Amino acid sequence: MNNRPSQLAGVLTLVQDLARLIHNDSAADLFGDAFHTLVRAVPFDVGVAVMLEQNLDLYISTRSGAGKQINEPLIEHVRDLLHKLILPSLSKMDVVVKDERQNLGDPAHQPGLDQEMHAILTLETRTAGVLLVCRAAPPFSEDDHRVMEIFSAQLSMLLDNLRARQKILSLAETDDLTGVPNRRFFRRQLTAEIERARVYNVPLSLLLLDVDDFKQINDTFGHVMGDVVLSEICGTIRETLRSPDWISRFGGDEFAVVLPHTDVAGATTVAERILSHVRDMAFMAADETGEIHTTVSIGIAQYQPSDGDFNDFVRRADDRLYEAKRQGKNRYTY
Repeated sequence: MNNRPSQLAGVLTLVQDLARLIHNDSAADLFGDAFHTLVRAVPFDVGVAVMLEQNLDLYISTRSGAGKQINEPLIEHVRDLLHKLILPSLSKMDVVVKDERQNLGDPAHQPGLDQEMHAILTLETRTAGVLLVCRAAPPFSEDDHRVMEIFSAQLSMLLDNLRARQKILSLAETDDLTGVPNRRFFRRQLTAEIERARVYNVPLSLLLLDVDDFKQINDTFGHVMGDVVLSEICGTIRETLRSPDWISRFGGDEFAVVLPHTDVAGATTVAERILSHVRDMAFMAADETGEIHTTVSIGIAQYQPSDGDFNDFVRRADDRLYEAKRQGKNRYTY
C-alpha cells in the first residue's frame, strides 16, 4: 500500500467506528450508519445493501440532494450481481426497498455510478446478501477493495449480533402456550402505535377479549383442556385479522387485538367477525364424552388525544370489556 501507516490507521479507525454500531437495533439503522462510516474511509456516492430474505430487501444510502437513486438501471445492476455472484434464480425475486436515506454528505462534484465495487455478506456461514458501493470517478483501487472486504466482514459480524439479539427478544416477548406476543411485547408495541397515531393523526383501535366462563371449563374438563381452548381460540382470532393487525396474550384468558389505521366502526366489524368465529368452534372433551363450546366478550376503544398515556387507552377498553360481561357476555361494547 502507498502511504501504508496512514491507510492502516484509517482501517483501524473504520473498524473501531463500526464496533460502536453493535447496539443498533434495526437492520435499517445498522446499514445506514455503516455506510456513513465507510464513506469517511472510501468516498462513494451510493451504497446498497441487498439482503436475501423472502424478497430482495434493499437498504440505500446516498449523498444529500442526490435525488431518488432507486431506478430500473440500479435494480438491474443488483440483479446482475446476484446472478453472477450467488445464484441465477435469486435475481428473479421481488425487490423491496426497506430503507433509503441521504446520509453520505454533500453531493458529489461529478455525479454518476460508473465505478463500483462489491462484497458478500454472510450470516452464520451462509451467504446472506451483497454490499455494493458506486461513484462516478476515480476507479476504486486495490486498497479500496481490501477496505471493502474488511467492511463486509465487520458488518457481517454486526448483523449476526443483531439477529441473535432479535431472536432472544422474540423469545422473551412470546407467549409459550399460544405462540403470540405476550404482555411485555404488547406494552412496548402499543406504545409505539399510540405515538404513530398521535403524530400522524391516524385512527387506532384496541380490542380486549376475555373467554367467557373459562374457570368453569378448567374446573369441568381440566387445565390441559383449558390450554387447548385458549390456544385454539387464539389461532381462530389470528385468522380473522388483516396483516397490519396483531394479537397479544394480555392475561390468563384475556387477549388484546390492536388495529392500526382502524376507527371504532371498523373495530366493531372485526369484533363481530371474532364473535362469530369463536361461537362456531367446538372442542372434543379429553374423555370424548361431548363437545365444549365457548364464547368471548370484547371491549373496544379508539385512541383519543385526551388519553394521557398507554394506561388510559387500555383502561377504556378494559371498562368496555367488563360492560360486555355485565350485559350478558358473548358480545362487544364500545
